Amino acid sequence: IVFGMKTNQALLKIGEVAQQAGTTVRTVRYYLEEDFISYSDRSDGGFYLFDPNIVEKVKFIKQLKDLGLTLKEIKALYMIRKENATGDDAYRLVVERLTKQQELTEKKIREYQDLNKEISNAISLVNECAGCQKKPNRENCSACEVVRKWDLVPSPFGAIM
Repeated sequence: IVFGMKTNQALLKIGEVAQQAGTTVRTVRYYLEEDFISYSDRSDGGFYLFDPNIVEKVKFIKQLKDLGLTLKEIKALYMIRKENATGDDAYRLVVERLTKQQELTEKKIREYQDLNKEISNAISLVNECAGCQKKPNRENCSACEVVRKWDLVPSPFGAIM
């Protein structure tokens, strides 16, 4: 265990940060190179050592990426603090960018909910095909009573039909 000189807190090696954040060492190194994160100390062997709080930061960056933000957008968000003279200036930009991302996230949630409903409907329709003895092709499926009783054939089923 290595302790930081200033904090006397146990520091993590880059692999430990990656493991705890659920990502790769390569990703953590990239975040370090791009100034998303910084190391707290170096070991006698020259290895980077990180404050344990960095794990949460890496996880958050990963979450933002999973939500569709580009690394450029994430970096711009992190740079606001460094580039603004006062907290008042910075907070306005942070709120603006986070609000925009929140709107995009809400839109994606609605799209996923719609897709989930379509998939559920397709599963229901396919379950009704149990026991069918005809060859599954567009011609046979289109003529099938099971499919024709649906006012609107679920898009996943229509795509594979």
